[in-house]
Amino acid sequence: MNVHTVDLELMGAAGVVAAYVIPSSDGLIVVDCGPGSTLPNLYVGVSKLGFRQDDIRHLLLTHIHLDHAGGAGRVARDTGATVYVHRHGSSHLLRPERLLESATRIYGAMMEPLWGAFEPVPEPQLQILEGTEMLRIGGLEVNAVYTPGHAIHHIAYAVDGHVFSGDVGGVRLPGSSYVVAPTPPPDIDFPAWRDSLRQLRDLEPRVLYPTHFGAHPDVAPHLEQLERSLDGLEALSLEVMRRGGGRDEIARGIGQQARSEIGDAALEQRYALSTPYEMAADGLIRYWTKKRPDALI
Repeated sequence: MNVHTVDLELMGAAGVVAAYVIPSSDGLIVVDCGPGSTLPNLYVGVSKLGFRQDDIRHLLLTHIHLDHAGGAGRVARDTGATVYVHRHGSSHLLRPERLLESATRIYGAMMEPLWGAFEPVPEPQLQILEGTEMLRIGGLEVNAVYTPGHAIHHIAYAVDGHVFSGDVGGVRLPGSSYVVAPTPPPDIDFPAWRDSLRQLRDLEPRVLYPTHFGAHPDVAPHLEQLERSLDGLEALSLEVMRRGGGRDEIARGIGQQARSEIGDAALEQRYALSTPYEMAADGLIRYWTKKRPDALI
């Protein structure tokens, strides 16, 4: 089995958002198409691999956040591909109005340049998953595994020892060994995320493919560092909130940790694009106020 990494070059930045392309006997499988704004880069990448745009027959979505799935409706219309998604995210792909309203409140004037258009997926092309399926696609067995913690609609996909981990497998960009847990609102759940890490380990991956970014064969140390990131973010945000601090202080703490670990200003800026510190702080605050208010007393 061959796995090709296509750099989607979000906002012109290399090595931040990837789509993974897997040739099969039933056309191309793509894992996470990225946002509408980067679809031209996806199609150029497919062409450079020697395939046509309409060779894309299956689109596996790890979750519906815009940097992973924003272009899914357009891909479905352009190629006729089947789109696979967890049931908790399916309604937003069919009727994206609420998702777009929420995202527009967060991104404001940057919504269009960052993410481009988000079109609904035609219902006949949507295959809804529970995250317990063994899919058979073009001679390959694709194990869909429900992995919440980052998002309640998150699925990891395992294919012959290759595990496509979306965001539940953390963010780790080319040129760095630094792994960080991305914690945007609204679904962050630390216990669920740790359970999902156990599920990833149980899959015994030979190579891990987070959407941010690339193939990582050193799976055990990668997941160990991700677990330390979860521990650190949990402790930082709880300590700040218990003494009355808020978003700005948590975001500063996340940024300081990143700069200390990465040690390269340009690379650190790419990390900040893949998991913005203020948004990460918002997700942590929501976790404590909505899921664990008892811990703040």
